[in-house]
Amino acid sequence: MNDPFPFNAPGLAIEGAVGLNAVQGWLDSQRAGLLDFCYRLIETPSPNPPGDERAVMAVICEELSRLKLTGHEIIASDPCRPNLLLWLRGKQAGPLLLYNAHVDTKPVGDQRDRWETDPLRATVKEGRIYGLGAADMKGAVAAFVYALAALKENTTLQGTVCLALTADEEAGSRFGAGYLVSRGKIKADMALIGEPSGIEREWEFLHLGHRGSSCFKVKVHGTQGHSSISNLIPTVNASLKMAEVMLAMRSDFHLRVTPHAFCQAGITLNIGVHARGGVFYGVTPGYAEFGCDIRVLPGVSRQGLERDLHAFLEQLRQNDPSLDVRLEFEEGPLGWTEPTEVNPDLPIVRALQSASQVVLGHVPPFSLYPATTDSAHFQTKAGIPTVPSFGPGMISLAHGPNEWVGIESTVQAAKIYALAAYDVLN
Repeated sequence: MNDPFPFNAPGLAIEGAVGLNAVQGWLDSQRAGLLDFCYRLIETPSPNPPGDERAVMAVICEELSRLKLTGHEIIASDPCRPNLLLWLRGKQAGPLLLYNAHVDTKPVGDQRDRWETDPLRATVKEGRIYGLGAADMKGAVAAFVYALAALKENTTLQGTVCLALTADEEAGSRFGAGYLVSRGKIKADMALIGEPSGIEREWEFLHLGHRGSSCFKVKVHGTQGHSSISNLIPTVNASLKMAEVMLAMRSDFHLRVTPHAFCQAGITLNIGVHARGGVFYGVTPGYAEFGCDIRVLPGVSRQGLERDLHAFLEQLRQNDPSLDVRLEFEEGPLGWTEPTEVNPDLPIVRALQSASQVVLGHVPPFSLYPATTDSAHFQTKAGIPTVPSFGPGMISLAHGPNEWVGIESTVQAAKIYALAAYDVLN
């Protein structure tokens, strides 16, 4: 691929400046429409589980029609789980840039009483849009759509932008990005996912990769029997043994890992994200289990993780011959999702830096996204170098009460996405 930043080419600086100013001016003029679209997305529920994106996709198709963005395609393995692909093709050949956002959200969950606003209504206050999915990631969905509309109305591109709005990201992407990749529907030279890139503030980082993840169960077997005689005969209480293993894991389990320059936090191990054991009063627990999820850095493999976990549990068995403990990984992407990373010189990275300087007035530092994203499908399965997160909002607000995205950051996102695509495709 040729260098997409030939800034010294004759006439490009003048023509580029005119195009960039036109794009930003158009988006400023469409600010009310962009925000209204974001509000409608938030107010159209798409919780996953159970998983049904038809209603929110209908809102998106209606807005595409209003903006005269034509030629999209709906692709689904299940009619309830639609994915939308929209291509904005330039008049000349050039790179193919993929933009992606998912349209599903987590459910409201069991803390609805802690919401200060109705989670299924877009509520505006103090420069923020509150509502379920505002940050994760309906603000980005609206921004991507309007970015393509701005490019269509104001520029001539050399290459193609493909916008993929996908289902099922919150439950593993079997019906979404994973399905599209498996069917060969996703092809691109590079990609950007608009996941919320802040942790403590919006636009905090430009994430060059994401940490991988693994979910597994630790199963402990003991002696089930009448609890009245548990101190009279040899008895192993599986629940107590489980607790001992959990505490030992917290203090003594160490995964062999090389530190990463863009992730000072290293790995994150969550012990006991769920736990169960025992039968009822009067019965000594004969079985107990707890689940863990771990977030790992690039360079860690599933084989290495399994090796270190098995070595840790074997040491516990040697220290306590009464301990009967086993390890079981979850199936599919829950069991293992590969970490990803792209080169800082990838053209879309350079374009996002340039656009950020124009729109935000600064360039966010590089980092690794703490969570996993659909870049696990695009990059590791389809071979598309993918920036996994650069979008409005904060991941620290996702999946919990009082989620919000900034009004200004949503408009800024549309400008950044449009300007970055313009750079890459000219």
